[in-house]
Amino acid sequence: MRNNQERMNVTGEPPTDNLQPNTDVPPVSNSMQFIVPTEVIMLPSKGLFYQEGHPLYQRETVEIRHMTTKEEDILTNQSYLKNGTIIDKLLQSILIEPKMNVKDMLLGDKNALLIACRIYGYGPEYETRYACPSCGTNQNHTFDLEEVEHIDFMSNLSEFEAEVDYDRELVVLPIPRTNTRLELRLLKEEASDFKKKKKSLRNAGQITKQYEKMISSVNGNSDIRYIRSYIGSMSALDSRYLRAAYSKITPGVDFQTSFECRECDFEDAVEVPLTAEFFWPKS
Repeated sequence: MRNNQERMNVTGEPPTDNLQPNTDVPPVSNSMQFIVPTEVIMLPSKGLFYQEGHPLYQRETVEIRHMTTKEEDILTNQSYLKNGTIIDKLLQSILIEPKMNVKDMLLGDKNALLIACRIYGYGPEYETRYACPSCGTNQNHTFDLEEVEHIDFMSNLSEFEAEVDYDRELVVLPIPRTNTRLELRLLKEEASDFKKKKKSLRNAGQITKQYEKMISSVNGNSDIRYIRSYIGSMSALDSRYLRAAYSKITPGVDFQTSFECRECDFEDAVEVPLTAEFFWPKS
């Protein structure tokens, strides 16, 4: 019996001769890592409005990762929602390069990331309630976010006889009716505020506040009191001209997409409304 045990190696001791690794069994790792897909996103600014040394200086693209449950946790964070930082927190989370700070990005570039984040997170179809501009009927409508394009601001400069001061990150815009020369900053505020419905610039004081952020100088005078005096006396015609020009001569995204009313014959391009369903789809 003892000889049979030794011959058959059933003594409880493992054999030590000619051991070979079992290549059919995958190695065990202490941590399993799953690869999250990434996308390269074009920047509307093409990196032209950032100073040398900035991570986006002369960068035409950035790389982002697709949204995961980590980003969905950010979107449900009530503290971020209340203090209005939820979108910046979200965009910071999907940026691949940690040295990039979303707070230092231009508004137009952040809006481009915002659209890309939504498309690669929940798809390009964005369903929300929308009131027809013609008949006023409030209806469910699905906007195609893939229709959103970058503004070709370089081509639009000549239309408004505007020019760019890249070194100072300014756009110089003449107001023809009053022969006024404005130097305009490119805004870097948060891309969008989803804490409440998007406020109209027509709300009390909103136009003035926006212009104070936007206008760097009037006819070469950068004194804030002088700028406020100009804003307070600006005609409605000049104000309208400034808004129309600024939206075309600064880098950003054109939120215009097609809309066809189900109740009347209205069919035209309309601005995509940024409602809660943008990042919190119902289904």
